[in-house]
Amino acid sequence: MVTADTQLYRLIGAIARQSTTSVNQQVKDLGLDNNLFLYLIRIVENAGISQTDLVKLVRVDKTTLSRALKRLEDDDYIVKEIDPKNKKLKHLLPTTKGQATYPLIAQIEADYIHHALTELNPTELTTLTNLLNKIYQQL
Repeated sequence: MVTADTQLYRLIGAIARQSTTSVNQQVKDLGLDNNLFLYLIRIVENAGISQTDLVKLVRVDKTTLSRALKRLEDDDYIVKEIDPKNKKLKHLLPTTKGQATYPLIAQIEADYIHHALTELNPTELTTLTNLLNKIYQQL
């Protein structure tokens, strides 16, 4: 028998997969599918972030992120700059192309979020945010 906890966990996962799939489809023509859009958005919003900090922010494994960053770099969306004080530390920065692409992909993300949450009132949004943050902190 499937418990209510299991059903909730599966529902959260299904929502996450559906949103990612939908946005990936919309950014495919830009070459930013396979979650590359997600990483580019975070890099533009946190210019100079280290790869280690980006791993923590998006909660993916280092290998997955390394491959994604290589593609973003090869496609001229980002550059990696070596920290002058710590040669092992690389800062991730958007290129002109990355910055120019940001408004479009951020709008696609915002439109999807608006569509997904449009039926929730402000109190429900606050409650949902608080509950999901509580779960997130346990992971």
